[in-house]
Amino acid sequence: MAVADGALADDVRRAAAAAARTVTDIDRGRPRAGWASAAGMVLDLGAATAMAEAARAGGLPRREGVAIVAAQAGLAELAAAVEVGAAQVFVLPGQVRDLARFLAAREPDDGERSRVVAVVGGHGGAGASVLAAAVAVAAPGRGVTALAVDADPWGGGLDLLLGCADLPGLRWGDLALRGGHVPSEALVAALPGRAGAVAVLSAGGVGVPEIPVEGLLAVIDAGRRSVGVTVVDLPRRDDPATSACLEVADVVVVVVGATVRGCAAGRAVAGGLADRARSVGLVVRGPSPGGLSARDVERAVGLPLLASMRPQPRLDEQLDGAGLRLRKGTPLAVAAGRVLDGVRRGAA
Repeated sequence: MAVADGALADDVRRAAAAAARTVTDIDRGRPRAGWASAAGMVLDLGAATAMAEAARAGGLPRREGVAIVAAQAGLAELAAAVEVGAAQVFVLPGQVRDLARFLAAREPDDGERSRVVAVVGGHGGAGASVLAAAVAVAAPGRGVTALAVDADPWGGGLDLLLGCADLPGLRWGDLALRGGHVPSEALVAALPGRAGAVAVLSAGGVGVPEIPVEGLLAVIDAGRRSVGVTVVDLPRRDDPATSACLEVADVVVVVVGATVRGCAAGRAVAGGLADRARSVGLVVRGPSPGGLSARDVERAVGLPLLASMRPQPRLDEQLDGAGLRLRKGTPLAVAAGRVLDGVRRGAA
């Protein structure tokens, strides 16, 4: 349960305690993060104004479970409620009990919510898309369903990597999402994938000019409500959809090759993520022509190491055939498993 800080915070916390709901303060500098992940939102006027500005900029889908609190309900509060789609304005402290009932109707944040991991290459050819696909494929082996989302309209397509390009189902071009509450089970069931364990949303080889911000956030929200982990393959460019995903992801994984140029590029990417991502981890891909170890790369890039992997024989041949299949003990399977385990622990 997310709550704005400010003079009304004590009353909101009393209501949350009465409703047996946990409270997390909103980072007003990153409004999308709480908006996408919290079961409910309680905003004072300042927080509501920040959310409204983000919505006007095209970065927030409409959602349920939003309320505004105020010492008195004036025109400013009512206007803000309309802009952010708030269900009600509660005047505190007089309506603390009413607010508690509102919060009790929201789903509790029990610490076991679905995770979102975004994967981005530290440089061209780093293998980020392959790792993203591998993390999604590794999830069912740990009893976790997965949604793989291709957020790079100019990439080769996760559906090709996963061997489901010819399967029927929705692609980005079929979705006209402008935000809002997406029926999660229906969406996931309509996507191509593998036996219900891994669903895939990609461009499907169709020239989609860009991934819509509202659509991507709505799909990620649907993933949080319907699968165990959502894996987003991000492009190496700072477009609005990428920026939004960086804010809402639980962990951002940067993939870097074990070369001097790879380290330099990865450090630049890491610097660009520092103020936007909640948690960032590093995956190092070998071999290293110059003898750099994974720990050398970790120190050079400045990100904590999640996993390193050796080259995998005949991987390209497999990807050009039936799609990625992970065999236990192979370098890619081990690396994907370590990333997935780190993401599920919330450690990076």
